[in-house]
Amino acid sequence: MTDRKYELGNEKLPTLLIKYSTPSIIAMVVNSMYNLVDTIFVGHGAGTLALAGLAVSFPIQMIILALAQTVGIGAASIISRSLGAGDQEKANRVAGTSFIMVAILGICWSVLGQILLEPLLRIFGATPNIMPYAKAYLSVILLGNTFFGLTVSSNNLIRSEGNARAAMITMLIGAFSNIILDPIFIFGFKMGIRGAAIATIIAQIFAFSYVVTYFLSGKSMLNIRKEYLKLDLELVPEILKIGSA
Repeated sequence: MTDRKYELGNEKLPTLLIKYSTPSIIAMVVNSMYNLVDTIFVGHGAGTLALAGLAVSFPIQMIILALAQTVGIGAASIISRSLGAGDQEKANRVAGTSFIMVAILGICWSVLGQILLEPLLRIFGATPNIMPYAKAYLSVILLGNTFFGLTVSSNNLIRSEGNARAAMITMLIGAFSNIILDPIFIFGFKMGIRGAAIATIIAQIFAFSYVVTYFLSGKSMLNIRKEYLKLDLELVPEILKIGSA
């Protein structure tokens, strides 16, 4: 931790850009490959209608991602500035508040999504033929979207303290776990598109487990103790103001 603080404050900017951007680039490339492989497995293992159901569900997943990124990016900006100013207490409070915000958003989205599942899918173009496949996939994704949101949001916090390598590992765990689990659930267990959704959720749980381990291991600059895991209403507007863009 001390080395990262010194490095961020004293190292030359070009060196920092290369060192901290490279892991993010690798993670994004692998993540794109995982989406491609996921599509291939569903197409071959569940058919063209299942693939269409996946495509219809994708925009709703992007909304979930956007909500998590709103909190994660907003919190990360405040945490970076707080750590730079030496205000460790505020950085910890922001991190704890962001966790609770994402958890609340995830639970609300899960409940509302299940209640409004068919209307949502119709809005995004699900036809009667596609609807069963889209429902089979998205109903599972919505059940586990809180883990997805927390992983995405927390990744921004890890980057905010200068540990791009740990953020990369988080994304790699999720991507490679999903690539391994997809054929097991789709072909091995013959679960079709529902199997793809289950594989995705399990992969996100693995990634989130790594995030939790990282924050509890002492490697993080942030101290996520129980007293910080609460909704600080003074910080919520600032987080949303920055992240909403």
